[in-house]
Amino acid sequence: MSMKIDYLGHSGFFVETDSVLLLFDYYYGDLSFLGQKPDEKPLFVFASHVHPDHFNPEIFSLADIHHRTTYLLSFDIQGDSAVPEDRDVQYLDADMTYEIEGLGTVMTLFSTDEGVAFLVKTACTTLFHAGDLHWWDWPDEDPEWLERQETVFRREIGKLEGIPIDVAFAVLDDRLEDNYWKGMALILSVLHPRYVLPMHFWEDRSVVDRFRELPAKRESETIMLDTTKETHWEI
Repeated sequence: MSMKIDYLGHSGFFVETDSVLLLFDYYYGDLSFLGQKPDEKPLFVFASHVHPDHFNPEIFSLADIHHRTTYLLSFDIQGDSAVPEDRDVQYLDADMTYEIEGLGTVMTLFSTDEGVAFLVKTACTTLFHAGDLHWWDWPDEDPEWLERQETVFRREIGKLEGIPIDVAFAVLDDRLEDNYWKGMALILSVLHPRYVLPMHFWEDRSVVDRFRELPAKRESETIMLDTTKETHWEI
């Protein structure tokens, strides 16, 4: 496995492998560097759902910069007026596995919020991007709703159990207050990814340091890359 990863902010990541370029859930950040990437590497642009912090219509201009660009968008984006008709777009339903020419396979999971999560298997690596699939254990929320959240989250993460995952991009959201750690902890204990990169944090950038001190992280062999302090890794 050899890849370069750039954190673009919030839940946005750019990944370059030996054969492909991948962009996940772009929200903001400078993408002009894509113009310097080799055209022989196809670019696959993912959006996990229609929320504006995961789906920015600026992604469609990338096809003018990098001519081999394919858009893999969640089903809930279909019909959005921001999607141009002249782009190579494929909409992905939840709980499906797709063979994507030039990429490999993409398995989708149901989200606990909107849209899907992605498990992407290329020739050389396996990546998991959770989108908004998370254990949304909001303080003071309705108990029945919270129980449903936990049930669905455990069910969906369980679908990936036993699949070797090289890199996971997973939510660590400070707005959940004392419950911020639960979703990440379950991912580490069930999936055991080689690397995990926290995403979707907002104001409190101490969440990564705080999570590192918990037994859920100290007892895990997963390497956590600190997206609150760094933006580029080569692994």
